[in-house]
Amino acid sequence: MIFELLNLCIEKNASDLHFKTGYPPILRIDGNMQQLMNMPKITKKDFESMLDEILDDSQKTTFVKNQRLDFGYSFNEARFRVNLFKDLHGGNAGFRIIPFKQLTFDYIGLPVSAQKFADKRNGLVLVTGNSGSGKSTTLSTLLTYINSKYKKNIITIENPIEYIFDDDKSLISQRQVGVDCESFEEGIADALQSDSDVIFISELISAKEAELCLQAAESGKLIFAIIQGNSSKQALDRFIKLFPKYTQNQIASRLAKHLLGIITQTLIAKKSETGRIAAYEIYINSLNGKKIIAEKKLQLIPSLIDSASSEGMISLDNYIIKLTKTGKITKEEGIAKASNRSIVKQKLEALK
Repeated sequence: MIFELLNLCIEKNASDLHFKTGYPPILRIDGNMQQLMNMPKITKKDFESMLDEILDDSQKTTFVKNQRLDFGYSFNEARFRVNLFKDLHGGNAGFRIIPFKQLTFDYIGLPVSAQKFADKRNGLVLVTGNSGSGKSTTLSTLLTYINSKYKKNIITIENPIEYIFDDDKSLISQRQVGVDCESFEEGIADALQSDSDVIFISELISAKEAELCLQAAESGKLIFAIIQGNSSKQALDRFIKLFPKYTQNQIASRLAKHLLGIITQTLIAKKSETGRIAAYEIYINSLNGKKIIAEKKLQLIPSLIDSASSEGMISLDNYIIKLTKTGKITKEEGIAKASNRSIVKQKLEALK
């Protein structure tokens, strides 16, 4: 059953498959959950058979012990990020599809100002956005570009490994937390001590991890890291507040000095075809921005982004307006995804 469903996920261009005991399978297509009502409800036996099909002995042991497991799984023309866990009804599995496609800036629509982060020699780039917004795809595209253009030693610390890279001009080592290293902290520390040029961290959630990222940037490495948030301001606030209050002024000062910029993104349903398109907010850490961050006046970040388009910055709302004007998304979808819905609605109404 599971392989039939994974094939269906690929054929229907779904982003996710939900495989839950007691319910029919569910696909997420263009952001919408669609139950496959023509298929039977998943039984406990179905779930156990699925585990036998896709897990090795070590993974089974880990799942039984922890009642949860995250890992990457390759099948047919795609790779899946798999999340297994137990709930009130029994077994639950989520499969997020990661297509085997050529990752290019044109394909994902990343603004040129953000593409330039990949040409930097050192510093910290943060990527943020809600779950399923394509953050890993954006970062993997940046790494693909570096791999094709520069002779670098790239180390990734991921949980799980999503996109799989082949060495081109660069040497790429991919480490999975729980398999190749015990934790993100250990993986980042190892990369910091190695002869690495570029480090990618797929999840930044603790003060120690953030501290190691700053140390790596200070030592001359280029760091890309995913952090929770839905805007540049939230990402900065989240990063600083990972630390105890008495150290936050010092952390803000160091972050201001070594941050290159922030990419925020969300996915919006396309107007005239299936699928979704990314909308971006791009923050470039300018001299004014450095001062704002160092003084922790983060409430000024949105207005700075709005006023600094000449420096390559763009707000999420202005990007959404651009997508609407060019006919790539509907006005309704754009307003629904906007940060300030009333202002975006006013600007779009004024275009008539």
